[in-house]
Amino acid sequence: MVIHKQCSMVFNIFHFVNNNIMAQKCINYQCKSKFGKKFLSAQQSVCNYYHVPFKPYQKVCSICLEICIKHFNRLGKQMKSQECIFNNEFPARHIYIELSDSDDEETEDNIATSILSEDIHENDLSNYIKTVWYDFIKNPVDLQLQNCKNFINSEKHNINETNNQINSLIKQISIDLSKLHCNLYKFNNCRQFHYEKEVNIIDNNPDKIDTDNDAVVVIKNKTIKPLNLPPKGQPRRCSLRSGDKVYAMKYSMCRPWFEATVESPISKTYFNISFNDDGNKKILNNKNLAYINTSNTQYPIGSRVIAKFQDMNIKLTDNFYVGVIAEKPKYLNNFRYMIFFDVGYTQYVCHEDIRLLCYQSKIISDDVHENVKEFVKAYFNKYPERIMVNFNKKQLVRAELNSKWSLAKVVNTDASLVQLKFFNQENEVHIEWLYRGSNRLGPIYNQLNKNIHDVQPTTSMVNVYKKLNRPYIKLENAAKEKKIIKPNKHKSKKNVIEIISINEFSSKKQTNSGVIETINLPPDRPKPLPYKAHQCSHLCMLWIQYDYSKTKTMNTLSIPLHFGFERTIIQDENLKSSKVVYKTPCGRIIKNEKEMYNYLKTVEYGKNIMTIDFFNFDYFVNPLALYKETEYFNYIDDISFEMESKQISAVNCLNHTSPPPLKYITEREIKPGVNLNLDTKFLCSCDCTDNCENKTKCSCWQLTYECQKKIPINYKDNIIGYNYKRLYETVYTGIYECNAYCKCKKTCLNRVVQEPLSSTLQIFLTEKKGWGVRTLVDIPKGSFVCTYIGAVYKEKEAEIHGMKYGDEYQAELDYIEIVQGIKEGYETDADQLDIESDSKSSSSSEEEEFNPGQVIKSKIPIESKMSLRQNIQNTNKKTDGKHQLSKLNIKQKIGNQKESLRKYFDYSGTYILDAKFSGNVGRYFNHSCDPNIFVQNVFVDSHDLRFPWVAYFALTYIAAGTELTWNYSYTVGSVENKVLVCYCGSEKCSGRLI
Repeated sequence: MVIHKQCSMVFNIFHFVNNNIMAQKCINYQCKSKFGKKFLSAQQSVCNYYHVPFKPYQKVCSICLEICIKHFNRLGKQMKSQECIFNNEFPARHIYIELSDSDDEETEDNIATSILSEDIHENDLSNYIKTVWYDFIKNPVDLQLQNCKNFINSEKHNINETNNQINSLIKQISIDLSKLHCNLYKFNNCRQFHYEKEVNIIDNNPDKIDTDNDAVVVIKNKTIKPLNLPPKGQPRRCSLRSGDKVYAMKYSMCRPWFEATVESPISKTYFNISFNDDGNKKILNNKNLAYINTSNTQYPIGSRVIAKFQDMNIKLTDNFYVGVIAEKPKYLNNFRYMIFFDVGYTQYVCHEDIRLLCYQSKIISDDVHENVKEFVKAYFNKYPERIMVNFNKKQLVRAELNSKWSLAKVVNTDASLVQLKFFNQENEVHIEWLYRGSNRLGPIYNQLNKNIHDVQPTTSMVNVYKKLNRPYIKLENAAKEKKIIKPNKHKSKKNVIEIISINEFSSKKQTNSGVIETINLPPDRPKPLPYKAHQCSHLCMLWIQYDYSKTKTMNTLSIPLHFGFERTIIQDENLKSSKVVYKTPCGRIIKNEKEMYNYLKTVEYGKNIMTIDFFNFDYFVNPLALYKETEYFNYIDDISFEMESKQISAVNCLNHTSPPPLKYITEREIKPGVNLNLDTKFLCSCDCTDNCENKTKCSCWQLTYECQKKIPINYKDNIIGYNYKRLYETVYTGIYECNAYCKCKKTCLNRVVQEPLSSTLQIFLTEKKGWGVRTLVDIPKGSFVCTYIGAVYKEKEAEIHGMKYGDEYQAELDYIEIVQGIKEGYETDADQLDIESDSKSSSSSEEEEFNPGQVIKSKIPIESKMSLRQNIQNTNKKTDGKHQLSKLNIKQKIGNQKESLRKYFDYSGTYILDAKFSGNVGRYFNHSCDPNIFVQNVFVDSHDLRFPWVAYFALTYIAAGTELTWNYSYTVGSVENKVLVCYCGSEKCSGRLI
């Protein structure tokens, strides 16, 4: 009981002190009154003036009360004089947070008592307000309302004038910037072509070539490319943001497009657009928007674009019209794009006068105008085959003009276009360019109405048409290009036309429908400090608080940008190329990899995990680029189930199926009977403490060097193996990385393949090749991608397993055969060179036609035992049909004298790596005849030559969204009665895998 009374006393004392403290605080948040001032109770009117909820215990100081009284006094005078009360200054609102107990609230009686006990100043204020209110009631209220309305209109007018002045100034600045941009990036309409060597062309029009004539057309150089045509590739469609400049459809698809600005996105496909010329706003679909800049890669066939329309005199106009790419740039069309415009015209346009639409449907004909829908649909359904009319100048042909058939004369031809001069009944002349496959031409129209499948006329009919000088129909293939070469001396002097097949990108179905987005860096990220002269140390990066555990979801190249680094692309002094510079957290400028490595080493490189491979100095690599698929049927977040350091997603844009079940592993599975010793005591290790910079003192580097000396492959600049953790050339004898028994740290420059997965990869379903892998970020050349992991079988067990379940995921660990085959191939060629040098008494004509010494001079591009034998077999005969001593026989004789290295092991057969049921992402890589990754054998946990790690590295720069492919190195015809068709789609495609 005593304790309860004591607690009650303490509570009452605390409550009394708290009320006194609160009572001594002025309700005006901006009050600067000090202690000792007189405080009075705050009435309702005072609380309203300071925007504070009324409470009975609230106080106001005498100074703030006087300010309130003056304000109401000023309002009263304005009311009496019938002035607008809005023309005044009012206190600003503040956020009010009340922290009090419900017990502190007083009753109505207490409130009345406190008000009556107030000072005379508050009574005067109350009386004065009542007097002013009564006087105001007497005055006309309408006049006051009218004054307030006039005041508001005047302020609105002033704001509008100021706004118009700002808009006018912004518009003028935009015009000035546009002029400056045009002057800086002014394009010359005349196309410039680069000829590597002498070109001697008698007649460059293949349509005029007559194989019955004896005229000779000579092209000494086959590679003629315009200087302003970018390389081939897939254009990137980036997502639109507020403030982006675009071209937009203002009226209709058949009218010009105008420049506009994205105000705000409504959804993923619709945007609020404001046109720059008149400020009109409109909501448009991304199909009706085009990027403001031209693409840095060529546009594929079937791309929806807008292009500058040309008049009859081939003069460029400033207006863009929408259309679709129908023919790729090539030599025959002067390296221009043929475009089917939605307005119904067809013309050739240069690359710099074309802009890509922000989105297009998978079916091309769904987007074009109704006027040309059926024609475009029929064209791309038959592409690359197309019906064309062959013309000569001054020929006459029936053609459609204004829904009437008229007679027209051929004025000129331009690749797939013909210029016709129409003569109608009113004798008015109309000149127009037409596509030579248009149904407005009489021969095409008649052929379509007859519905004849064989549109190609016979040879006899072609000769008749030529003699009568009439146009005739022929079937052309847009994916094939004619080239005229010099005829053989031993053959007839007639012209020889060689047809070279080129695999063309098929635009009927686009498997890559995603967009390239830009990774948003957090605004509160550490940024570089202003540079001050200092000596760099660990303090330069200590303040950014780098944490490797936070980087799992980040792109590897973007990690430094999240932690204090800045990456800038600048032009060099001669303005011919660009280069990248990094700004460190301490403000220092880094220009190359060597400087960056020295900087990281200075700031204690070994203690932080931000390694040198986090940085790249190629200006075309975008560390913030991220590919995202916009439309899909099935999506899996991570097929590795967090076993990899980065998520590997799976997406299906074709159907609802998922990847086949797989036991995902990150280490090899050793099957029974496979003797793999992973004891670290059997490894050669180094004792380096300098991150293995000095390769001459590192035992692991020296293993790589010594093995390479056994084969005659010269490396550029004598760089063998890794160069700042990147591999630019294959080391056929393998790379020996530092291992767990080495004394060097994990940041060692000779530890790459053993590091966790650093590339952001995605599994996706292709149309013809099954499941494949693409990168979601940019990958620099030489970067490590991943390894190929599976179960290790003996050769016989693998054959049984393959016959039962399939062998499509089996890889042979034939490192010994590859190295021995390359070495023996070189020695065989050297012996053959000696034989040929001893037999120089043969005829001089034979020596000119076959020179085996040249085989030795060139680098031997051999990646497998099978391809080595095939290359040797191709040189067994002389051109006159006489046989010489076969190189393959020489190899077999030498091979009988030299036994395989596998005789030193208990098991003489090869081992097989099978990823059918257990493996990693490496099992999904598809084949390509023009690959972008290559295979490298690496020794990490074992130096047993029978068990190398199979690793993939980037052969070239790989843009985000690109499929990763490597060359399987199969030999066509190596398996009897078995044919595998190649669907890689590259220009170097051989058509078959086996």
